[in-house]
Amino acid sequence: MANESSKEYSWQQIPRPIVCLAPMDGITDSAFRRVVRGFSPRVVLFSEFTSADGFLRSERLRQRLEFSPDEHPYFVQLFGNNPQAFREASLALAQQGVAGVDINMGCPSRRIVHSQHGSGLMRDVQQACRVVEAVASTGVVQVSVKTRLGWSNADGLGDFAGSLADAGASLITIHGRTYNQGYSGRADWEPIHALKKRLSVPVLGNGDVQHLDDGQARMGNLDGFMIGRAAIGNPWVFLPGEQRRPSMEERARVIEKHYRLLCELRPHGKALLEFRKHLVGYLKGFEMAKTARVRMLRPRASGSFWTWCATCPP
Repeated sequence: MANESSKEYSWQQIPRPIVCLAPMDGITDSAFRRVVRGFSPRVVLFSEFTSADGFLRSERLRQRLEFSPDEHPYFVQLFGNNPQAFREASLALAQQGVAGVDINMGCPSRRIVHSQHGSGLMRDVQQACRVVEAVASTGVVQVSVKTRLGWSNADGLGDFAGSLADAGASLITIHGRTYNQGYSGRADWEPIHALKKRLSVPVLGNGDVQHLDDGQARMGNLDGFMIGRAAIGNPWVFLPGEQRRPSMEERARVIEKHYRLLCELRPHGKALLEFRKHLVGYLKGFEMAKTARVRMLRPRASGSFWTWCATCPP
């Protein structure tokens, strides 16, 4: 099963442009992935950002990465710097049937970087390559890397990404900001386009993509792109043109579906707390959005929230 999944969803076989829901901690759980899948059968879905070492030690983290068959193509993103942990985690994930493992080399969190995880691996190319080789050597999952332009500039991007590809990475995603930028400023896609000219493996762009049409306009010579923060509470970003303008009634139906799916994964109280970050996106731009969020977070005694949503003007 694991080998079949890996081959069926290999990066070379996925149709172009490759369109992905970017991995986001606390956001891209199974409930949200299934909501996105309902909008597009072709979007590549990624798990939440998860520690490779933690995956091996914690049953809770292993359960967090569980998925349903309709989520394929589904890839798990891991962070860390221990090649053996990555190898063991990759073998275990392959048994679960995931399509591949994406290695995070771009998270700018100080806590993560201080441990030489995430963006910290950009400063140690040899260790970064050892991690890639450890996953690639299993031969049972696709291995990809998500990283940034560089530490303070993009001068070394070509050499770094080239080394990752030589080590066995079958796809590389570049977030168009440096480590020093964090999430500030505008994403720069020009170095990503230049990188693609040097690499034979697929290259994806990431950073500031607002919706499907925007991503396609930014692509140029790339193989595809990821949509991240713009998708929070707004899965319509994976649809073209006017289809991204849902009625409030449709929006209410998706909100309810998403919340029900989340309640299948979490106790009611925890699901309620976690869902707040999605509500901000779902109700953004509508009159009385704050009132709607307050009503949604109260126990549903009469269903009046959904009736109200259906008549709320944009």
